[in-house]
Amino acid sequence: MANAQDFSICHQYFTYRNDKYRLSRIKNARVKVHTLTDHLLRVLTLGLIASSVIWFIDPEGMALFLAPVGFIAGALGALATARKYELQIEFEHADETGLQWISVVKGNQQTNRAVFSEQVHKLQQKIV
Repeated sequence: MANAQDFSICHQYFTYRNDKYRLSRIKNARVKVHTLTDHLLRVLTLGLIASSVIWFIDPEGMALFLAPVGFIAGALGALATARKYELQIEFEHADETGLQWISVVKGNQQTNRAVFSEQVHKLQQKIV
């Protein structure tokens, strides 16, 4: 569980535990609240990815039987790692990737949302 002591903003860096992000590369921050639709899309996507890997490895043999098992395993993995709240930063990479929303930390509890919102407010004051 993340708490306010895990975050710091100092010396041109935004830090969460051992992860450092240069403030000059952060363009925005937000707290993403995942809905049921977000979770279902993630379950479906990870299930299909796991299933397609099995089809790619063995397209004719046991894939007919193992692909559904792979789908279920991917879907269960997605459900096990699902979180309701997520602190994201819009980060500008040094290479051709450009701007991208990066997940810094995730949590399920309402207290996590309050901590994340506080960090977003502090970040937006620093990057303006």
